[in-house]
Amino acid sequence: MVSRRWSLLLPALLTACSEQGLVKIERTERFTQGGEEVSADILFVIDDSASMSEEQSRLGENFSAFVDVLSGTYADWQIGVITTDPDEQGVLRAAILTPETPDLDAAFASAVAVGTEGSRDEQGLLTAALAINPNVNPGLVRPTSALNVVFVSDEDDHAAEAVDVYLGVLASAAGTGGFRAHALVGDLPAGCVSGASAADAGTRYLQAVAETVGWSDSICADDYSTLLARVGLDVAGWATTFYLERVPDATTLEVSVDAVVIPERAEDGWQYSPGDNAVVFSGNAIPRPGMVIEIAYEPWSGTDSG
Repeated sequence: MVSRRWSLLLPALLTACSEQGLVKIERTERFTQGGEEVSADILFVIDDSASMSEEQSRLGENFSAFVDVLSGTYADWQIGVITTDPDEQGVLRAAILTPETPDLDAAFASAVAVGTEGSRDEQGLLTAALAINPNVNPGLVRPTSALNVVFVSDEDDHAAEAVDVYLGVLASAAGTGGFRAHALVGDLPAGCVSGASAADAGTRYLQAVAETVGWSDSICADDYSTLLARVGLDVAGWATTFYLERVPDATTLEVSVDAVVIPERAEDGWQYSPGDNAVVFSGNAIPRPGMVIEIAYEPWSGTDSG
């Protein structure tokens, strides 16, 4: 979904190590942050069974994390809310929310407070597939938008068909921006327990997330702002992760955005992810649309002194 335009630049000879006859190479890779004009439709699928009161409240309380990411962007987004109750057939619980909705935070909190009297036979994948039908919810999915579906449940999905069947329906209905699933559910392999929550593992929902390269977090977390901010970044079309062509000597990494050097730190900075071989930005350091990211480093030689 997120464009990552980059070009590999100027391997430059820096210094020669005369004793060993080696030459150190510095590489600079450039990326341009996307997201200048994007359109996204977001569907929240909320479990409305008897154990979900605290989680619904927490979701509404943390919605500002989503709005904060999108404030000042060019994103054209809208939100619909349904439940996991198959008897409701995927019909929206409230009017579609947009950036122009009055008192947006309160409107979202009200929309996701879907109650706790729904079916204990939660079928979020089914109700999502029903909801994107234009005959059920006109205007919810637009032809030029990305579709993001966020599942929030303390139990796994119990719909009858294989996960891929529902993913196929959702992907085929999505606009030209593509489709991603995200989830606030119980952790693998056995679920989770916290002071205010307990959940079974959301195995099928997490499969949907994995197959669409979406985001997930534990429904037992103290707050949901991290996941909501990540979904906001997807909606905005911003990349946080920039993948390198070569494995760097991590001690030589230098990162700048629009020629301003960015510090290496966990919050409002960047960190190197060895597993992804990528530089990952966080918080206020995440580059805005059109900004140029330069990552300079010396490649890891892989030589073994033995």
